[in-house]
Amino acid sequence: MATKTQVQIELQPETLDLFDRYHKYTGTSPEFYITELVEKTLPTVKAMVDAMDEASENPDAGIDVMELFARNMASAALEQKNAAKDAPLTV
Repeated sequence: MATKTQVQIELQPETLDLFDRYHKYTGTSPEFYITELVEKTLPTVKAMVDAMDEASENPDAGIDVMELFARNMASAALEQKNAAKDAPLTV
């Protein structure tokens, strides 16, 4: 079970070099890039975990986890689309 608020990862030298070059052009640190990537992919992780939870609640029902995942992703995409549509425009 995850209990820490920080995670330490080890990057391959080639990956670190790529992030160093990216930082040179964009000013974006590897830490910021990775944090944003994780935050933006959380709906996918949530959809998968929710699908596995639902399928495990009744394992004899033969519920397909990937079908549940696809439904959850479609629902999340629709919510995101509606939220963007309802958001005020800023200039």
